[in-house]
Amino acid sequence: MKTVVVIATILLGSAPSFAQNTFPPASFKNLQVLPKDSPARVVIGTMKGFANGLGVRCQFCHVGKEGLPLEEFDFVSDEIAQKKTARIMMRLTDDINKTLDAAAPRAAGAEARVSCLTCHRGKSTPTNTKEP
Repeated sequence: MKTVVVIATILLGSAPSFAQNTFPPASFKNLQVLPKDSPARVVIGTMKGFANGLGVRCQFCHVGKEGLPLEEFDFVSDEIAQKKTARIMMRLTDDINKTLDAAAPRAAGAEARVSCLTCHRGKSTPTNTKEP
């Protein structure tokens, strides 16, 4: 009986965890600006928009190393300051777009007027500021 318990423990301990370390995940944790129930296509599309608008890669805001599979990144962590800044900027651009839309509504289906690209123009530091 002890042998069965030991073998079961070894097998269960070495089995891959399908609930963790997958990309995209079945659900997202720590969403603070996007709706908590956002589907993967929306979250990933938003992140790709950030990457394109700022000319950066995932590790600019998320804990992980260039070249590693995305399954190994810690997307939940708030350790990197740029992630907190991104949330502030998301709220800011949303507020600006709401104000603009209230003053002069967009045509149906038109994209937001202000986005990351508006100021960043593909650079991690906005082009309208002096770089240190």
